Amino acid sequence: MEKVKRQSLKRSFMEAVAMTMLIVFLCSGLAIFGCYRFQKHILPDSNEVWLTQQTTAPDGTVTEAKVRYVLDGPPEPFGQLVADGQEHNESQGQTSYMIERIESSYSMFSPKVRTAYRASQICMVLLPFLFAVIGITLCAWWFYHKVLEPPITVLMDATAHIQNRDLNFQIISDGQDELGQLCTAFEKMRQTLYENNRQMWNMLEERRALQASVAHDLRNPIAIMTGYVEYLQENSRGGTLTEEKLEKALSNLGITAERMGRYTDTMRDLGAIEETEVHRREAELPDFLQHMADSLSILFQNTGVRFSYEFHVPKGRGVFDGELLYRVLENLISNALRFAEREIGLTFCLEHGILSATVTDDGPGFSDNLLQKKTVLFYSEDTSGQHLGLGLAVSRVLCQKHGGTIDLLNRLPHGACVKASIAVKRSA
Repeated sequence: MEKVKRQSLKRSFMEAVAMTMLIVFLCSGLAIFGCYRFQKHILPDSNEVWLTQQTTAPDGTVTEAKVRYVLDGPPEPFGQLVADGQEHNESQGQTSYMIERIESSYSMFSPKVRTAYRASQICMVLLPFLFAVIGITLCAWWFYHKVLEPPITVLMDATAHIQNRDLNFQIISDGQDELGQLCTAFEKMRQTLYENNRQMWNMLEERRALQASVAHDLRNPIAIMTGYVEYLQENSRGGTLTEEKLEKALSNLGITAERMGRYTDTMRDLGAIEETEVHRREAELPDFLQHMADSLSILFQNTGVRFSYEFHVPKGRGVFDGELLYRVLENLISNALRFAEREIGLTFCLEHGILSATVTDDGPGFSDNLLQKKTVLFYSEDTSGQHLGLGLAVSRVLCQKHGGTIDLLNRLPHGACVKASIAVKRSA
C-alpha cells in the first residue's frame, strides 16, 4: 500500500510566504531598476565635459570658446576653437585650454522634469512597500481560500448535520495536512456515531421484541393459572371438588408457576448478558480458530455425533473478542446436539472484515413457524418448558454487541444451519 505524503499547514504557509516574498522582491527590483533608468535618462551624463579655450590677445583682451565633449565616446576631432566673430591667429596672442566636468544638477531641470524626477524617487520607496502590502494580502487570501476554507466548510457542514441528528452523510477531504487529518478523524467519529446509533436502534428494536415476547410467553401460563383458579372456584361452590381434582389442579398450577419462574430467571440472565462488554484482543488467524474448534470438540464426547470443521480464513492477525465468539459457538453447538442425528459441521469464513461461523447439523431442521418468527427474541417449540430458546437469544445479543448478527435457515435436503457473524479488524 502506497503511503500518502503528509504536508503540514506550517510547511504550506512557509512555502506560500516564500513564494510571495520572491515575487515581491522581483517586482520591487524591477520597479527600482526602472526608476533608476528613468532618472539616468533625464539627468545629464556625468561623462560629458566642457572644453574651454582661453585666448589672450597682445592688447590684453581675453576671449573664451567652449565645446561639449563626451569622454567615454569615440574619439572625434573637434578642430580649432575660435571665439565668436574672430579668426584664429597665433600671432595675435597666447592660447590656453581647460577641461571642466559637467556635474549632474537638479537645479538645471525644468519644473516638469523636476516633478518627474521627484516622482521617480518616491516610486523607488513607495512601490516596494505597495508590492509588499499587495503580496501579503494576496498570500493571505490565497492561503485561506485554497488551504483553510475547504476543510473548514466541510467541518461546519458536518457539524450542522450532526446538530440536526443527521448522520447519513459523508465527509470527503483530499487534504493531507492537519485539517485534512482532522476531517478524516471527524469522518471516523461520524461512522462511530452512526454505528453506535444503529446498534442503539437495534437494541431498542430488541427491547420492543423482548416486550412482545414477554407478553406473548406470559399470556399462556397466566391464562392457564387463571383457568385453574376459576375451575377450583366453580367446583368448590358446586361441591364437586374432589381431592383428586384438587391435587391435579394444584400440580398443574405448580408446574405453570415453575415455568414462569424459569422464564423470569432467563430474563434476568439475559439482562446480565446485555451488560457484557466486548474485549477485543489481537490473535493469529486461523490458528486461534483451530484451537477454538479443538476445544469445542470436547462437547461431542460420549454423544455418538461426528464433529467436522473447515476454515476459509487467510493467514494474518485479527482483532476480536475470542471469548465472546467461543460462547456463541458453544450455545449454537449445544442446541445442534439436541437435534443432530450423526454429524455437526462448523465452517469459518472471513470476508470484508466479517468473520462468520456456520453451524450445520443433519437433524430435522427448523420448522416454518420458527423461521417466520426468527426475529423474535425468545422462541421455542419445546412444549415441556425446559428450553425457552435462551441459547439463540444469548447468541444473537452477543453477536450484535460485536457488530454482527445471527441467521437461521434450513439445509437441503434436511438439516438446520445457523450462521453467526462478528466484525473483525485486520492488523498488520
